[in-house]
Amino acid sequence: MDLRETAVVTRISANIETEDFAAAATLGERLIGEFDATELEICRADPEGGWKGYLVSVGYRTPPADGEEPAETLHRAAVPALFHFGLNAQLFEIHGTPETGQYGSYDAYDTQADGFTLYSLMASVGGTDPREPAHVPRHDFSPRAETDVISRVHLYVPTGDLRLAVDLCGRPAADLSASLVRISTDAGPCEAVLLSALPALAGESGDEALSRVTNEVNAQLSQVNMSVRAVHTGLEDDPFHTEPG
Repeated sequence: MDLRETAVVTRISANIETEDFAAAATLGERLIGEFDATELEICRADPEGGWKGYLVSVGYRTPPADGEEPAETLHRAAVPALFHFGLNAQLFEIHGTPETGQYGSYDAYDTQADGFTLYSLMASVGGTDPREPAHVPRHDFSPRAETDVISRVHLYVPTGDLRLAVDLCGRPAADLSASLVRISTDAGPCEAVLLSALPALAGESGDEALSRVTNEVNAQLSQVNMSVRAVHTGLEDDPFHTEPG
């Protein structure tokens, strides 16, 4: 069986109150180094969701030990993060059953850390994330409109170093007005997904806005020094549920 399907991924989620993507990226790089993370997500906070600035999440993998029950692996996987932030391990809870699937969580209750707020710690087998899909806000933190066009771009990043990949994705993220950047690695080149919510111009129909944004995204990607895996644009939220066409 593929180790990726059996390993536990522990996700640490934090809020940093800044509108500077570089500051959020610096926090992401710091957490990657502290936990030897294999995945990162940086997302602008939804202006209607109660947080300000950016939400930054990193995930690290813990393979199961021989003869270990899934719940035991979940607990063991969370220990480094619990210890790092001085959290009470007894408050880490296991949800679900071995038959239906399990994940562990710790409600951080807005734990204050060095320059950021820890708000969630979760561990799940295979990296399955039980949270709701991300809602993509606009790049200027303003409220979304139904006429916004959603852009999703998949890139192969020419490095296996997740921290370096964060730096390399900074320029494309700015050029594409991305509100969410998700990067992961699997013992090879990193893969990145950039999501953007782009407003329609005054007087534009939905089809006109979609056509314009598609052309603008493709023009920006022609200047990106990375391999483009896929591009998807649409008039609805894109929660990673469908494969790009």
